[in-house]
Formats: sequence, structure tokens, C-alpha cells
Amino acid sequence: MMIGDKQAQRAGDNSQLMQAGTINIYNGIDEKRAREICAETYAVARRDFTADAYACANERVQQFEDSLLPKMQQIEGALSAFADPSFQFLLASAQRTAAATERDTDYDMLSELLVCRITKGQARKNRAGISRAVEIIDKIDDDALCALTVVHAVNKVTPLSGSCKSGLKVLADLFEKLMYMELPLGTDWIDHLDILDTVRINSVSSFKKIADYYPERLSGYSAAGICIDSENYKNASSILSEAGLNSSFLVPNELLDGYVKLPIVGKKEIKNLTVTRNSVVNGNLIHRQSRINEKEIEALEAVWNLYNTDAEVKKVAVSAFMDEWDSYPSLKKLRIWWDSLPLAFDITHVGTVLAHTNARRCDKTIPELPLPT
Repeated sequence: MMIGDKQAQRAGDNSQLMQAGTINIYNGIDEKRAREICAETYAVARRDFTADAYACANERVQQFEDSLLPKMQQIEGALSAFADPSFQFLLASAQRTAAATERDTDYDMLSELLVCRITKGQARKNRAGISRAVEIIDKIDDDALCALTVVHAVNKVTPLSGSCKSGLKVLADLFEKLMYMELPLGTDWIDHLDILDTVRINSVSSFKKIADYYPERLSGYSAAGICIDSENYKNASSILSEAGLNSSFLVPNELLDGYVKLPIVGKKEIKNLTVTRNSVVNGNLIHRQSRINEKEIEALEAVWNLYNTDAEVKKVAVSAFMDEWDSYPSLKKLRIWWDSLPLAFDITHVGTVLAHTNARRCDKTIPELPLPT
């Protein structure tokens, strides 16, 4: 999952309801009918409450519905999901959870989860994760959810920008939003998440330290590149020229004077680069953006393989990368907290749904939950 400050993400429903008894067929669901369905499902859900709890429960469920419906209206065809029996079951479950929780953020989370059911619920793994997440959202501690979201982002979010400074700025802005409260220490919060089936504790291993993890993950940022005063630089220029690529593919290393490198996050991103191709049509010069071809990919990979691999140079480059990392307060705060984690754990699909939904609640620019493979 990749994010960027000025890049659009594209990840690559309409139904009818037939109710037993008197059969009604709804070819379209508007907001009025959606609210009626909410009232009908809630009438069933609230049978578990005594009359003493009605006033409090009604107010909480109303807050949840007021958060849900505007979001549903923003998605084309989403209101028709109210005619889907499986969605109605989930809606009733969400209403029960809303009635049981006093946290305002839970109503927003529940509405986000139901929206996620609309956009990504075609995959049964997602559907199961969303259903379970709806059931437990009122049971998860605030700081545990915050920490789970941060760990999920560390594992899954990568910047789009080929510029180290721009990419780290994107990450810094993201984690500033995600670390909206003091992150927990110790193991109690991890045990709590394990009890709720959102993580699986791995007691025999530990997470890599930030200084080991991110230079490897963002290897295009932490690499030294190619020294301008070297034979490899001449070879790289020749390789680019033979492939018909402009020498501008090699840009100055922002963190290391005298070195150049490709403007990418890592080697695997080479295949996603685009080039501007010029052609003349009816006497007019046309500029067209297109994905690079196999020959160009091979050339750029050959240039990558010319990067300086001297241990001391690589150490200097990684050190410069970590200095840049620590120059952002949110990233430095993340490093200190992450490096203190006492044990490792794997996030389950339920935890992924919860963490990703919470992350999108904090930052709408994060892409939607990917479909499971």
C-alpha cells in the first residue's frame, strides 16, 4: 500500500430486497427508506435491552446512524446495500455495539466498517474480518487501537515519492495523525489485543529496529547510489543512452554529496516508472506518458546494480538517512516507541480491518483496504 501527497490511488452494487410476509420489491433505496430500514433492524436489536436502557441506547444508535448515512450517500449505489439481508445482519450487529459503547469515536469507526463492507465486502475474508471487528470495537482500549494502527501502518504503508525528503515528509505527516494519543508501553496492551483475536503473539522473535527495518524497506532512499567521479557513472550513462533513456533518470542524492541515484523507493518500483515519449502527429509535437517497457526496465535495473556497495559508504548513507528520519519529530517518536516493543506479533485479518479502518478515519488519503489474496 503506497501513499503520496499529490498522487491518486486506484485499487482495482445494487440489489433488491424481497421481504417475507407481504412481498415488497425495492428497486432503489433512498435516505428515507435507509433510515426506515435502520429503524426496523434496531427494533429487533433492542429487544435485548430493558425499558430502562432505551433512552441511552436510542441516543447512541442515533449517533451511529447519523455518522453512517452521509458516508453511504457519498458512494454511488451504496444505499442499495440496505436491501441486502447480509448487510442488514451486520447493521443490526453494529447497532447493538453502538448501544453498548459510550465512546464517540466508536460510532465513527462502526460507520467506517460498514462502508468498508460496501466497498471491500465482496471478499469473504474481508467480510468475516469486518463482522468480527464490529462485534469487538466497543471492547478494545483506545491506546491499544492506536498502537495497533501504528504497527499496521509501519508494516503496510510505503511512500510513493522517489525523493527521500518528500517521501519521509509524507510518512511523518501520516504518523503524526495516527499517533493521536500516547502510545502504550509494556505488554498489557499486546495481551489485550491477543485476547480480542486482533494479533497473534510471537514470543520467539522480535521486531527489527527502525534503523534496520526502514533503510531496507526504503532502500532507494538509504542507498548511496553512484559516485559521479567514477567509472560506474560513465557506465550508467551509457546504459541509459543505449536504452533511449534521458540521463535525468539519475538525480543527485539528497543526503550524500557527489552521488546520484534513481528517483525510486526501491528496486522493485522500477517497473512502475513512467516516461514521457514524444511523437509528431500532423506536424504537432505530442507528449505522452506511458509505463516503461521491458528493455528500459532491464536498463534501469542494470543502473541500480552499479550502486556503490562498499560497506563504509553504505554505512555513511544509512546514517544520513536515519539523521533525516530523526529530523521529523513524529518519525523520531515512532522510532523510540517501536524500538522499545518487548515482543513481536502478527496482526490477524480482524486486526487488519480494525487498524486500516482506524487509519482511514484519521487520514482519508490512505487507500481502501486491499482485497485479500
